[in-house]
Amino acid sequence: MTGSQRIALSRRAFIAATAALAVGCADREPPGRVRLAAGERGGLYLAFAELLAKQLGSRDRDIGVDVMSTEGSVDNLVRLRSGDVDFGLVLADVAERDRATGPTDSAPQAVARVYENYLQVIVRDSAEFDELADLAGRAISIGPGGSGAAATSEVMLEASGLRGRVATERYRLREGLARLADGGVNALVWSGGVPTPAIADLDAQVPLRMLDIGRLAAPMSQLSGYPYLVRTVPSGAYVPPGLRSIGVPNLLLCRQDISADLVGTVVDVIANDAAQLVPPHVRGLQYLDPPSMVQTGLIPLHPGAVRAYRRLHG
Repeated sequence: MTGSQRIALSRRAFIAATAALAVGCADREPPGRVRLAAGERGGLYLAFAELLAKQLGSRDRDIGVDVMSTEGSVDNLVRLRSGDVDFGLVLADVAERDRATGPTDSAPQAVARVYENYLQVIVRDSAEFDELADLAGRAISIGPGGSGAAATSEVMLEASGLRGRVATERYRLREGLARLADGGVNALVWSGGVPTPAIADLDAQVPLRMLDIGRLAAPMSQLSGYPYLVRTVPSGAYVPPGLRSIGVPNLLLCRQDISADLVGTVVDVIANDAAQLVPPHVRGLQYLDPPSMVQTGLIPLHPGAVRAYRRLHG
């Protein structure tokens, strides 16, 4: 079965399965404040979340959104399962692993597939590294333990044969970039949009370069069971023309027990205000339209999202 067939089947199966739930779902009154778990300063998660919060406030003055800076996908899933937040941005591969291994009663549900992250391996442009294998014996920052970048990096290192052959550091994005600039690490792995603002800022001072890792998509998929896809990255800034990376969709998830009306409002805002949700200078936000938003893989849509998509599709 191809990746596109798998996505199509997942879409039909989960819309059908959650439609029955939507009929009997008892809505709770929308809370005065909504907590949205985002990501690190300088990354796309936080930038997107802040724009979404602004649009939600413009659409409904009764909805206030507290955007929370976090370590990323893994951290956000923990907060969603514990009820500490209402919504959270999570990489699809991390979300599927969490759903397969965690308890079902607290498993988050999907609001939308919102955009695609690129797995980025960043080195100084002056460094003599042409591919990931050249980093054997060197130090790499893969991000903090709560980040999706770190989780996906572990799969990448295993698939490339570098596990145990590189020194992995777990710096946050800005600290990792500082260590890359001063030679404390030889490379930094990040999962985010292109260009990521913090990386672009450093690139303007210390020229950087992204490595091509496209050939690792197949072995990573075989190792993890998740269908990683090769993507040509939009060129510019620190991305050479024609460079290939690995694309992983981002999902906006929510708690199971959240108000269906609130979830529907979020879907409406993402679908109808897409142009206002793209951070400045960022390219490649491919999914902000209803046909793509429902393609949430193995993560079922929340009943409120099912209702909203049916309204949007007529």
